[in-house]
Amino acid sequence: MKFASCRIAEDRFIVNLFSKEYGKTTLEKSGTVKTSDAESFFRNCDYIDLVIPGREMLCFARNYPQVKSAYLKKIVAQDIESETPFKESDMLIEVKNFQKGSQEMNAYCIAKSDVRAVLKMFDDASREKVRSIVPEEVLLFKTQENLQRALFIGSDYSLLVMPNGQIVQNGGLNELKSDMLSFLEGEDPESELESWLSIAADLSEQAELSDIELRIRKSIIDFFEKSISYFVPFITTAGTTGIFINDVMPKGTDKIIAEIDSSAFSDEPFKVFSVENQLALVPEFVDNDSGINFAVGDFAYKGGFTFLKKRIIIAFALYLAAFVMLVAGMSMRMGYLDERISAGETRTKTLMKEILGKEVPSVRQALSMMDKTIRGETLSADKKAVYPYSALYIMEQIFPYFTFENSTIEVAELSIKEEGKIRVVGTSNTLEDINKFTDLLDADPLIDEVNRGQINTRGDKSSFNISFSYAQAKKEDPKAKKGKKKSKDE
Repeated sequence: MKFASCRIAEDRFIVNLFSKEYGKTTLEKSGTVKTSDAESFFRNCDYIDLVIPGREMLCFARNYPQVKSAYLKKIVAQDIESETPFKESDMLIEVKNFQKGSQEMNAYCIAKSDVRAVLKMFDDASREKVRSIVPEEVLLFKTQENLQRALFIGSDYSLLVMPNGQIVQNGGLNELKSDMLSFLEGEDPESELESWLSIAADLSEQAELSDIELRIRKSIIDFFEKSISYFVPFITTAGTTGIFINDVMPKGTDKIIAEIDSSAFSDEPFKVFSVENQLALVPEFVDNDSGINFAVGDFAYKGGFTFLKKRIIIAFALYLAAFVMLVAGMSMRMGYLDERISAGETRTKTLMKEILGKEVPSVRQALSMMDKTIRGETLSADKKAVYPYSALYIMEQIFPYFTFENSTIEVAELSIKEEGKIRVVGTSNTLEDINKFTDLLDADPLIDEVNRGQINTRGDKSSFNISFSYAQAKKEDPKAKKGKKKSKDE
């Protein structure tokens, strides 16, 4: 992936061209590109970060309330409309707090017409690649040198930026450029100066300079001393000053400026940033979303795919990963449910086999077996015995016998054995309750063969195992009936 950060100097783009592979960013090229050649230069770039001059920018800081960004912009717009001839509809406004621990909010405002004028220097294809439009003032807060102020020297202006506002002076590097051109004697001084800048010696090494180079060195010193001295009356606090040079300058210019007497500002030396250094700062804080970006609203992408391509790809990748995880999760869940269903079917078959004698009986078979069980039918190895009293009837008759008033009997098992023998197993706190239960069974005319079994007493509990049978219905002898009839006749 390739991208560029650039700023405009009259009819030229000053550009840093970067390449990014596997998260590593490399500077490929730094220099100037004429606007006529910009289309071919930017053709292979995925996006462009643009730094715009601060001359036309309204920059200030005030204590604003802690409210939502949309409300805060409305408040700033009211201040601008009351103090300037501009209207909110004509302006782009961004507000941000750059200073940790400070309640002051930095406001940046620029006329939409000024931004449009800058964007017109791009061709249509390149304009759609502009990812960010950043005012140069924010560079004061984005360096690691803890600057107290920044002095931007542009083509036709000088701009002193402080945390609470800025001051603009007309006149800039064009004056210095005119002085340097006057020292050259070719037919095309501008082309000669451009060629000379690419091969010139380091002007900070005074001992080895030619006469022309010494004169250019002196003009550089004079220009920057004059520019710095203009802003001295406005400086009220000590601290480091950053000087940002917004055009390509001879080699060693940064060292020459650093050696200028800084006592006019403070005892701290100047920190000089070439245009190449500035453009290297911009992509980093745009990627971190920590700067002011005017490439929104009216200046958002028309097509948008170039700017959003990376986010679209990441979003699609995340969506695809989420979909794969969803499918995998559903497959695992379905596999788990299949295992549980299979285990449930196996257990059901086992229970059906144990209870009904068949793993998967039909509904009719199951109902028949349940009916026989309720009626008391039992299966033995050699024969089928049908007991005349149903299990429900037996329970209904026996239940009152051990639930008499103040009874301590607890029945643990009531079962119908083969041949219709009934067994009751349980415990009681007293032998009297067991005896009363037995007496009630004896008193029942339908109950035969009550067997108390063995009663075991352990502590305050007595366990019992009582068995009995219900009387079988007696069939009348047909011969006896015939004999009775004869006796009557006689």
